[in-house]
Amino acid sequence: MSGEKRILVYGDSNSWGYLDDGLGQRFARRWPVEMQNQLSAVQQVSVIEECLPGRTTNLPDPVMGTAFNGHSPFEAVLLSHQPLDHILIMLGTNDLKARFNRTADDIAASIVGLAQMARSVPAGRGGWSSALTSDISVICPLVIGQRAADPNWERVDEWAGANEKSAALPLALQQACNTAGLRMVDGNEFGRSSERDPIHWGEDTHIRFGAGMAQALQPYLK
Repeated sequence: MSGEKRILVYGDSNSWGYLDDGLGQRFARRWPVEMQNQLSAVQQVSVIEECLPGRTTNLPDPVMGTAFNGHSPFEAVLLSHQPLDHILIMLGTNDLKARFNRTADDIAASIVGLAQMARSVPAGRGGWSSALTSDISVICPLVIGQRAADPNWERVDEWAGANEKSAALPLALQQACNTAGLRMVDGNEFGRSSERDPIHWGEDTHIRFGAGMAQALQPYLK
């Protein structure tokens, strides 16, 4: 469609639409859909959802398998959806799992690594033979809920230390993005993780997050 802006969202379960009810059903008003609806009120927008529950930034998961490594398919994903006007990357939550033993700085560096890859891939406008790249925004994921440290929560061992590390991530990621010359949006401005499932979001957070991201992104789509 002439004049249409194409946006790719690269994320994990919270972008896929996995809710805090644990049912594993994809929420119809997940934040990328809500963002598209908001943006479409003022311009022609197509949002491409490349989101996978369990996806890490760049780690093969010994429990879930190699398919959940976000780094491995990323270049091919970008090229397959060319032309892209804007790429949104929101990963890092699954890197907080205790089995990966990562710090906030480690996670920030891996997120920036994905953004730098995206900045080098000719997935922008101009046709298949063009060298043009896409605009990029990095989204810092929401701080993990405090229930992740509750010994009565059934997944507490898997997510030990995640709350503290995720609380340190916004600053670590902002500093890493500043050094790399990348734009960061702090998702914590638009919502918070659920109290009943500290990893995932409630419906209201998805809706607020989508509206917030639409407002944050709109100036860069003109």
